[in-house]
Amino acid sequence: MRRGLAVSPTLNWLPVSVNSADLIEPLQREAAIDGREVVEWMHIAAADNAVFDAFGEEYRVCSATAGGTILSTSGDGYIPGVRVGNIRAQSIRGSVVRSRGYTNVYTPRGSFRVPVGGKALFAKGDILAWAALPYAEHVQYVITLVQWTNLAKAPISKRVRFPSSHGKVAPNFFLISTRIPSPICFMKIGLTSNKAQTIQIRGRGTKGNYHNILFEDSFKIDKGESETIYYVTGFPFVSEFTLELAPEDNTKTVLDRLEVYP
Repeated sequence: MRRGLAVSPTLNWLPVSVNSADLIEPLQREAAIDGREVVEWMHIAAADNAVFDAFGEEYRVCSATAGGTILSTSGDGYIPGVRVGNIRAQSIRGSVVRSRGYTNVYTPRGSFRVPVGGKALFAKGDILAWAALPYAEHVQYVITLVQWTNLAKAPISKRVRFPSSHGKVAPNFFLISTRIPSPICFMKIGLTSNKAQTIQIRGRGTKGNYHNILFEDSFKIDKGESETIYYVTGFPFVSEFTLELAPEDNTKTVLDRLEVYP
């Protein structure tokens, strides 16, 4: 599973992991919770930072033609607050987040709600953002924010993970176009998964029109390595689009390759 995946550039002493929950134990061994300098939410945020930082490194170099850019961070949404790119979490006490069951994330194209213990995706105009909220207590709450600012373009020739915030798995987005005008676009999708699961697949508009859903479907994969051939049709030809791939929660999934024909 970890073959070819990046080490966190920030916390490079942690092992490579797809799911941040796996990093809690090594973080506790390195800096045990003492109730004063080190508290629980710090480990939760640090684990997410390690996994999503490494995800950003993989995404930057995964494309054979044009790599992408992902911005991410995790921390206490109340104090000191969490912001990445041009999206930010609402700065309110954890008790408010717990009592109402969600926090708000603000973007230049509107806001979206992230449920406690859950995740949410925002796709509107030129904004692609995702957030998870793994922890909320009386004062602090932890939120992880991700923004895709430039999409990696297929073909994807190097492995890139689907990062998981304590079991809540984020999607991946790639720019798809055929090399020549064609009424059909074949995609060969290679994945590695730790269990059998169903992958959600969507076609979205390109930057500026991420909210436009062109098609929506799903396909099943087995445990281990798999290869799925999926095709899209268009008239008179298939226009450039954004591909969204979303594994199930509580899985460990890596994209091995993504090829486009013709």
